[in-house]
Amino acid sequence: MSTLDSQASGAFTEPEDGFADDDLLSPDDISVDLTGIPPSRSFLERSDYESELGVVDPFEEDFTSIATHEIVEVIADGDRVGRPIIVIYAYRLPPSKSIDHAQLLRYLQSVLDKVVDLDYTIVYFHYGLRSHNKPPIKWLFQAYKVLDRRYKKNLKALYVVHPTRFIRIIWGLFKPFISSKFEDKFHYVNCIKDLEDALSVSRLNLPHPIRTHDEQVCVAVGASAGDYRSQTPPTPPRPTQQFDVSLDFILAHNPDHDVPPIVTELIDFLTKYALDVEGIFRKSANVGSIRRLQQRINKGERVDFENDPEYHDNLSIACIHASVLLKTFLRSLGEPVTTNALYPRLATLAEVPKTEKTPAVKEFVALLPQPNYLLLKTVVKFLTLVAANHKVNLMTANNLSVVFGPNLTWPTDQQVPITQLNNLNNFCYRLIVDYEKIFK
Repeated sequence: MSTLDSQASGAFTEPEDGFADDDLLSPDDISVDLTGIPPSRSFLERSDYESELGVVDPFEEDFTSIATHEIVEVIADGDRVGRPIIVIYAYRLPPSKSIDHAQLLRYLQSVLDKVVDLDYTIVYFHYGLRSHNKPPIKWLFQAYKVLDRRYKKNLKALYVVHPTRFIRIIWGLFKPFISSKFEDKFHYVNCIKDLEDALSVSRLNLPHPIRTHDEQVCVAVGASAGDYRSQTPPTPPRPTQQFDVSLDFILAHNPDHDVPPIVTELIDFLTKYALDVEGIFRKSANVGSIRRLQQRINKGERVDFENDPEYHDNLSIACIHASVLLKTFLRSLGEPVTTNALYPRLATLAEVPKTEKTPAVKEFVALLPQPNYLLLKTVVKFLTLVAANHKVNLMTANNLSVVFGPNLTWPTDQQVPITQLNNLNNFCYRLIVDYEKIFK
């Protein structure tokens, strides 16, 4: 059983006054009206998807006053199985008197709408929630109501880091409204290092106050902090390794291949068996299963998805695992296929008019190093086949761009504003729909 499994709902170690839950609950907090709140539609359900991806809606609400607090961040290239991560910091909430909580909820919806049609993960850092910046409890109930089944269904894990007794009280208030399926997604995490099984903590770029508090909490509960920042030199990669090494490393050890062998193998299998699988690439897999497959591949084993005992008479699972491996491979290269160096140039494509977008994307792609160009071309060519079967698999170019935009473009050397996510997705969309013009 993993550390996270042992800390599922109801069992966390409460630090001795790590910070006081000072006056966080009042008698009026639990008088709540849950009726009359209409659901919202995600942007994948709206008609003019491409316009929404590439152009700022002049009638869209301005959330600048909320966004400047950096309460919410998106790690779009995701957790151990490629699910995007929403990170929420309680300590960054401003005093309640200075923030419009109704607008805050609309802002949260706008952020979630960028990932809600995919499986996704939320990590909530509870440190710093005090009476002066705590949203009203009735607001929490309202948020739970507004964030309807569409949001809850694809949420695969909710990690509450550094929980206190306040969380236990809130859980008790919400429990009558929470299904057992949702409860299974809920995990308490006492120390940040315990997140490593689920995601790469270093990719979160955690702020100093969170790291400092984590050290204090871990000492209080008798654990060591900071394992995720270990200074132990990494083990040199095997010559056969293909996950968590650079593209140059893979090609140097496979001189007869223009693209990494694992990419060719996965695409060949998926082309043969997965083009008619409904929701392919939007479905996630068990973290342990994917890590075991990665380890086998890194040892030089070839996974036979057709005949492996694990997949005997279960090609649907094989297709899901292969699709997740392709996504996780792309983000395990140390930098995106489009490279960190070219990210500033990629970001400027947001300003290019729609009528000039395709030539601009073609010009950008021509700047890529040859190995990156060939890998991008190979992946996108396959995605055009998936999109061509969208009437069966329901994966249009729109949907595929939401899945692969971050995996192909999300830089690893800097934080990316949430507002850039649409631009990166639009770039991927353009690659798919104009493949012939861009790559030939």
